[in-house]
Amino acid sequence: MAMNNQHSGTLRTDQEANLARLDDFQVLTSDLRIQLHRLEKSGGTLRPLLENHVLTVLADISRKQLSGYGESFADAQGTADVARYAEKLRRDVEDWSRRLEAYILQGLMSGRSGSVAIEIAQKLDDSLKAILPDGSVAKKEDYYRMLCTVTAIQKQADRYTKQAEESGDTEPALALLLAYLKNYGGITDTFNHRLASLPGIYLREILHAEPKAAEPDNAYAVITSKEEAEGFTLEAGTAFPAGAEQVYKTEQEEYISPMQCVGADAVYQDKGLLYKHPLLQGTEQPFAHGKALYIGWQIESPMLVLEEGERKVTVLFSLTSDSILPDSFPADALALQLSTEEGWTERTCRYSVEGRQLVVSFTIGQEEAAPTVCTEEIHGMATEYPALRLLTDQPRWVSRLNIDGVEIQAEVTGIRNFTLNNELGEADTAQPFQPFGIQGQRGASFLFGSTETGLKPLLEVRLRGTWKNLPGTEAEFNSLYKEYDTHADLFTVSVEYRQGGRWKRCGEGQRLFRFDADGNMDKAEISFISDEKEDPDKCGDHCDKEGLFRVTLESPTIGFGVEAYRKRFMEVMTHNSRCKKKELMEIPQEPSEPLLADVELSYLAKAGWKDSAIRLSRITGWSEQEPQAVGEGEIQPFLLPAPAEHLVLFAFTRAKGKRKVRMYIDTALPEERIPFDSPQPGQKVKAGWELWNGTGWQSVSPESVKTEETGGLTQSGFIEITLSEQINDNYTDGQGRLWLRAALTGDVSACLAIRGIWTNCIRVTAVNGDGTSLPAGTLQELEEIDERIESVTQPLPGFGGRTAETETQHAVRQQMRLHNRHRAITMRDYEELVLEHFPEVDKAQCIAIPQENALLGICIVVFSCAEDSRYFLSSAWKLEEIRRAVSRYTSPFVTVKVVNPQYEKIEVYCRVVLRDNPQRYESKVLRQLVVLAQNCIAPWYRKREIPDSGQSFSYKELHARMVNHEDLLRLVLLEVDGVSLPDVDVETEDHVFKGSKPWSILLPEIKIELLSPGDGIEKAEIGGNFIIK
Repeated sequence: MAMNNQHSGTLRTDQEANLARLDDFQVLTSDLRIQLHRLEKSGGTLRPLLENHVLTVLADISRKQLSGYGESFADAQGTADVARYAEKLRRDVEDWSRRLEAYILQGLMSGRSGSVAIEIAQKLDDSLKAILPDGSVAKKEDYYRMLCTVTAIQKQADRYTKQAEESGDTEPALALLLAYLKNYGGITDTFNHRLASLPGIYLREILHAEPKAAEPDNAYAVITSKEEAEGFTLEAGTAFPAGAEQVYKTEQEEYISPMQCVGADAVYQDKGLLYKHPLLQGTEQPFAHGKALYIGWQIESPMLVLEEGERKVTVLFSLTSDSILPDSFPADALALQLSTEEGWTERTCRYSVEGRQLVVSFTIGQEEAAPTVCTEEIHGMATEYPALRLLTDQPRWVSRLNIDGVEIQAEVTGIRNFTLNNELGEADTAQPFQPFGIQGQRGASFLFGSTETGLKPLLEVRLRGTWKNLPGTEAEFNSLYKEYDTHADLFTVSVEYRQGGRWKRCGEGQRLFRFDADGNMDKAEISFISDEKEDPDKCGDHCDKEGLFRVTLESPTIGFGVEAYRKRFMEVMTHNSRCKKKELMEIPQEPSEPLLADVELSYLAKAGWKDSAIRLSRITGWSEQEPQAVGEGEIQPFLLPAPAEHLVLFAFTRAKGKRKVRMYIDTALPEERIPFDSPQPGQKVKAGWELWNGTGWQSVSPESVKTEETGGLTQSGFIEITLSEQINDNYTDGQGRLWLRAALTGDVSACLAIRGIWTNCIRVTAVNGDGTSLPAGTLQELEEIDERIESVTQPLPGFGGRTAETETQHAVRQQMRLHNRHRAITMRDYEELVLEHFPEVDKAQCIAIPQENALLGICIVVFSCAEDSRYFLSSAWKLEEIRRAVSRYTSPFVTVKVVNPQYEKIEVYCRVVLRDNPQRYESKVLRQLVVLAQNCIAPWYRKREIPDSGQSFSYKELHARMVNHEDLLRLVLLEVDGVSLPDVDVETEDHVFKGSKPWSILLPEIKIELLSPGDGIEKAEIGGNFIIK
């Protein structure tokens, strides 16, 4: 079993029960059973009369202390103590049975066979004989059968004794002795009572000490006002019924604010990454288990209206001269999201720093979905134009970047869905068409346009297509038009765009036809290039919202020669009809009517932040990704600076018009930190407060923080902040919520889990209460109905109350004070001081630790079930409070440290082979093996008792317990924290396991692997692991 050679500490129950006190000290014995036992053991003339009598045997059985036998026997499994325990109990049973047999035989010989005493003796003798083991060695089942039977007899001993005494057939000598003993007992009781009254007289008459009166219980009632109600005040003495007879009342006026806390989030950095963890959802550690938090920018712009084609978008952030550029970009530094019909769709993007610009670009393929405007149902917000988001969860690389401008460039090719009109009406661009109509005369034109281009400041628009029904080469083309005194270079067009209801020309005329280096006809391309393309500062709207462009045939004068051909054809035909054959003129070639096919539109557009084409908003991450608009043209940090790496944000509704924020925060030990990462003393956290003012975080001065009882969220308490002005719409987000932020610095591992936050949490006190704590949920209404109040709740149980001190408790307290005189000298003194001043502590253990310079260090390990009833852990602030209290009574040359027990995991791995027993259940045997290991290493765990720190155990002891299990055929492997002894015998050196500190407690993690009977056999080899002894 676990061994502990140091001082094991003081339990509160032992302290109250084991103090030497005169008020319950029995100077003389009045118990009849004890007297009979003593007379029987003393020998003399009374021994033959009493030795075998049923009353004496019953007295001996009753005095047998069996309370710990079962646990001791279970703990001793696998050791030699098992046989010793069983044999000892067996000898006792045999002795009682032998004496009862002698008494029965004597009664039969004296003719008292029908007496009640003889019947009781016969019944007891039969019961004892039935439980005696058959063999020479008692088995485990035999031991437990004996133990249960003897325990049952003890429970019925009073009834048996009374029946035997009142039977009327007791021997005269014994009856006289019993009467004398009872009379003696009455005299001793009177004497003991007089002696026990002396401490009370000393306390009352000399020390004038009285038991402490009951302290009334307190509770927190949370008031929720109705939606339409403004702030109001509850008068002092407002009553809250707590059952049929109990009432709790307020002791002062309480202001009830309409403000409510509707959420709290922890935002923190870990290894350079940003995380967000919602609080109020359990007892998890606040700065753990968070999900990646992406913050950055949202850009809404008509530049993102990109319906079709291949769309390349580039976003350029202009950086100020004081920006510190990163040396390199971390992996996945930026995430880009685009608003689509399915929601926020993440897209791959490229990013780099070029000069003083942060350049981010992405491409939407020809077949990919187009961006759409945001809607409340899909995106959580509504926008006029599509939006993109540039987000990062790695704030360090952009933390020193400031931007003073944003620019978007859009380059789109392959648009086929646009409108084109000529003199014939609207053309079907999906089919070849005559762009300049049937005649194709000079001055003929066609118009095309797209709503998409009309929304953007355009730098360039190009119309591309394929010419049809024209000669394939430049030579052929020139040959066709040679007799019309024109050629391909003379075909030019003018281009115009419509703005303000008027057409404006773009540059000079353009060649209509182009040829490659081999003289072959090239694809058609008509360009609209802005004069402002090279000057971004002049970039502006270039066309109306319809996005109309016009292409007009400027030259040659004959156009495409349709009219000239007809005229020439008539002249030639007239001439040929009148002349001789040798004077005939060659009939002119009919010019082609050009067709344009595979038409597509492309454009290049650019818009700057100063234009109304870009709406820039921050994505802060703390308001459900709700964007926060920023002012145009102002220098902005790329990310809002954070005063600390660990932040807690609080959201409040119905705060408009208020200046004071008051809330109660209920905390608890995080479950995942229990038990191996328990709070330790010396962990301090400081909180700085900030308020969101609509554009950024505004610092709250320390003077404005009127109350801060939580110690940086390391304990429960009130926080009250008075703001510099009343809350207006500028301080709230789109959902009308006010945001407060606590920046935590220091050892944030001491921060506790937040279970609840309540704004109108008022303290009420029991009227004439007896100090009993009020269960949570009892307070539900006011005694008098108040129409302004929606509901009353009591989320927490009562606190601060204490029942009236009993005489015994009073005596114990006074004797403790007389014992230690409020001075800490011995270990016991330190423990008693802790138990006296802190009723919530269940056990205190003092450990002396030698330090340098001949100074003495005192470490007090406290066990309390107030916050954790399984591992008896306390919060760091409670440990510090205990240290300060005890330090007042210690020498200045002694340093005091108060700690939680430090639990350390120890891993036990077993591989076993079980016996082939059809009556055995494998799962049951495995559970028994786990219990054996637990009882050896941590016997307190299964019993849910308070543990002792500093315990240790040996490998051989654990091995003996496991290997001696009756259903175990072979223990193939036992490994403890990676340690396994190859051979376990007397000569092998044992290995002792203990914690790293004197206040360490070992907690096993046991894994047992079940093997088949054949495993492990045929694995030995001569000269290897095969050993003959």
